[in-house]
Amino acid sequence: MKKLSHISVRLLASVMLLAATALGTAVLTSAKRSTPRQGELRTATYTYTGGVTDGKQNGYGVCRYTNGNTYYGYWNMGYKEGLGRLEFADGTIDFGRWNHGTLAKKKGQKFNSGIKVYGIDVAKYQKTIDWENLSLRASADGTVSSTAKNGSYLQPVLFALIKSTEGTTIRDPQFERNFSEAKRCGIIRGAYHFLNSHVPAEAQAKYFIANTPLEAGDLPPVLDLEIPKKVMKRDHKKIVSMALEWLRYVERHYGVKPIVYTYESYYKDYLHGHGFDNYDFWIARYGKQPSARHWEIWQFTDKGNATGINHAVDIDLFRGNFHDLRQYVKQKGLTRTPPRHTVKRQK
Repeated sequence: MKKLSHISVRLLASVMLLAATALGTAVLTSAKRSTPRQGELRTATYTYTGGVTDGKQNGYGVCRYTNGNTYYGYWNMGYKEGLGRLEFADGTIDFGRWNHGTLAKKKGQKFNSGIKVYGIDVAKYQKTIDWENLSLRASADGTVSSTAKNGSYLQPVLFALIKSTEGTTIRDPQFERNFSEAKRCGIIRGAYHFLNSHVPAEAQAKYFIANTPLEAGDLPPVLDLEIPKKVMKRDHKKIVSMALEWLRYVERHYGVKPIVYTYESYYKDYLHGHGFDNYDFWIARYGKQPSARHWEIWQFTDKGNATGINHAVDIDLFRGNFHDLRQYVKQKGLTRTPPRHTVKRQK
């Protein structure tokens, strides 16, 4: 075999470099083509909205099947792949990490998703939440706790209560994003107002309504009662009257009876027997289950951990399974989307 001349070697090297460059460009072009775009796919069996590549589901998306099932989660070229939640029409759930369209229970898992219904309540303190990647660490029996941050199993976040307003001047800066993202990701949502005892109740109700676009399918509005105990003891009659005024005004607007949030001891000492007994309660009690007559949601820790949130978060438990939560929303949540009201915002 003849030796190649110095010029021939340089020429061959140049040709190889050009070929490699062209191949690299082709790879980059292909990669650009594979980047999901937001789109919609329709077939006889489903409607899909989300990431699409080459006519296939790719990236995060929502697939609504004609049989009533809905999948919220990640895809890889037409297959469920990664974190996802499949809600069946009968109220049961499959949740976890999918592999090529199949969800396999993790070894040792002793629970089915949706039997225990966990949620979160959030505000600006949780910063920017990655709603697509929300999950809660759990033990093998499905229990979520503040100490289960390193648990090997996953529970879905099935509802979220989101701070909207406080008094008549504070709008939570994360509310609009949190509220819209929860809906996009199929998480049953609600919104709450933090009562200020120094501002007229009707003005606070109007402010909440003007800034909180609850829709059909949402949880009832929530009044957060956390007045300092010293103030509550001193002005108990006044604050009870304010709270009831807010609740009645908001009920007339949204057409549903609001939920009251408070602490277990607060409920016993200041609210029970003072006009609130026909309201449903969301009770904060760390350690034991609430004793309030109409508790529906239990905030059992304020030191929870969730994937998708880089800060501590309150974790809540609904009193029932996922089917029960759906029924609660149908029976006591919003059945219509009320008109928007506006108020002059104070600077």
